[in-house]
Amino acid sequence: MIIKRLTAIAVIGLGAAGCVTVALAPGAEKVKLTKNASDVVSCKAVGNVKSPMVGYDGINATLQNQTLGLGGNTVFVTGPAGESVAGVAYSCP
Repeated sequence: MIIKRLTAIAVIGLGAAGCVTVALAPGAEKVKLTKNASDVVSCKAVGNVKSPMVGYDGINATLQNQTLGLGGNTVFVTGPAGESVAGVAYSCP
């Protein structure tokens, strides 16, 4: 009986852990996401960014927040990197 309860609690906990909401930092909504290299030709790279696989909106918000923190305004998404999504943060005119 105790094992069944612990198993049920663990399953509920794991299910809840999969629902991650990432809030955008103030100003991060203005950070552009792109997969087109020509969009960043005239930009300055300011750092690398990475987001765990937390759903489409969570990935975007994480990349935008990190880019803003690095002083950038555009993310060039380079693609999946193992269990995450990677990109390069740029400051564009």
